[in-house]
Amino acid sequence: MQSVYLISNVNNGGKTYLEYLLPALNALRNHYNCIVLQTNIVGISKFEAEQFLGCPVEEVGLDDIGKLKSQVIISNDASIGKLLDESNFSIFIAHGNVGMPLADVYYCSGWTSYWDAIVSSSRSLFDLIKTGMYYFRRDRVALRLELEPDRSRTDLRNTSAVSVLPIKIPDMFSAPPEFRCMSEEYVVGLLPTQIGICPSGASLFENMEVVINSVKSQIPHAKIIFRPYMTDFDRPFVKELCEQLARYPWVSIDDTKGSSKDFYRICDTIITDASSGGVSFMLNTCKLPIYYVPVGHDSSPIVEAWLEQMEGLLPIAKNGDELKDMVLGFKLLTSEQKYFIYKKFYDSEYSGLHHPDEVFLELVENRHESRFRYCVIDSFGGVHDNFISDPERALQ
Repeated sequence: MQSVYLISNVNNGGKTYLEYLLPALNALRNHYNCIVLQTNIVGISKFEAEQFLGCPVEEVGLDDIGKLKSQVIISNDASIGKLLDESNFSIFIAHGNVGMPLADVYYCSGWTSYWDAIVSSSRSLFDLIKTGMYYFRRDRVALRLELEPDRSRTDLRNTSAVSVLPIKIPDMFSAPPEFRCMSEEYVVGLLPTQIGICPSGASLFENMEVVINSVKSQIPHAKIIFRPYMTDFDRPFVKELCEQLARYPWVSIDDTKGSSKDFYRICDTIITDASSGGVSFMLNTCKLPIYYVPVGHDSSPIVEAWLEQMEGLLPIAKNGDELKDMVLGFKLLTSEQKYFIYKKFYDSEYSGLHHPDEVFLELVENRHESRFRYCVIDSFGGVHDNFISDPERALQ
C-alpha cells in the first residue's frame, strides 16, 4: 500500500492546528498507509495527538522531514515546504476559512510558493494567494528576491489551488439556530492575530483602548475574554498587557491553548483585526464577528483587495464610532437577521464546493490534474483560472 505522510509542525499549534490534518487523514486512511509525523514544537504530546487523530504518531526532527523522497506529503505548516526534497508532491492545508488583511504584499508566498498544491475552502483566500504569489514570483524571476541558499526545492513551480468545503467546522446551518440565554451576561471575545501580521497601527494590540472603550460604552455589563495568538504569550509586551487587563474583574485571559471551538462557544461576538478566527466563529455558531480595520491602515494592496472582497459580506468597522454601532447593533439583532448575514457569506465563499473525503483522495490520486482545482499559478506567477467555475464539472 502506498504511503502518504501527514506532518504537524505549527509552533504551539495544539489541537487547533492539528484539526487541519484530520479531514485529510479521514479521507485517506482506508486507502493509503498514512504516516503521521509531528515535531517537538507543536505544543501537544505524542499521546494527545494519537488520541485526537486515532492513529499512531511519530515524533521527528526537521532533518527527518528533509530526508523524505518521492512521497506525497500533506502538512498544516507552510514553513516546512522549503525543507522538502524536490521529488515529493507536497500539499499544504491553508489555515482559516477566509483571506486576511495582511501587511505582506506577497501574502506569505515566501512559504507557500514551495508547495505543489494549496487546499482551502475560501474563494477570497485564493484570490489573495494569487495576487501575492504573482508579485512574489514576478520579483523572483526578475531577481529582485533571492532564493534562500542550500535549498534542494525550487519556489518557482506550478502550484494548484484546490477547493474544498470548509475544514474544521460543522455542516452549514439550514435554519437560524436557537441561542440559549443562560444569564444577562454578554461576552465579547478579543481575538488579535499574530503580532507582525497586520499593517503598522492596525493590530488589535495597538487599538486596545478604543476597542474596549467602544464595548463598555455600549454594553456596560459586557464581559471580555482576551485570547492572544498562542506564540505571542511569550512576548514581554503581551505578558504585560495581560497582567494589566487581568486587574479588571470583567476581563479574563484565555491562555488555555485549548481548541478554538471552546472559545467560540462562550462568546456572543468576537472582535478581531485580521484573524480568520472571526469567520470560523461565525461558521461554528451563526453569530457575527466584527473586523476592526481602522482608517489610515488600508494602503497595503492586500488590505485594499480584502476590503473590496468583504464589502457587504463581513461586518467591518473602520473607526471607533462604527465599532460602537456594531457592538450595540449585534446585541439587538434577531437570530434570523444573523442567519441572513451568515448565509450570504457562506453562499459567496463556499457554494458548489465538495467534501474533504472527495477532495483529498482525488488530489492524492491525480495531483496537478485534480478536478477540484480552482486555479493553477505557474512558475512565473501567471494565473490559469476557472477550472471548476461550474460546480457540476467537478462531478463529471
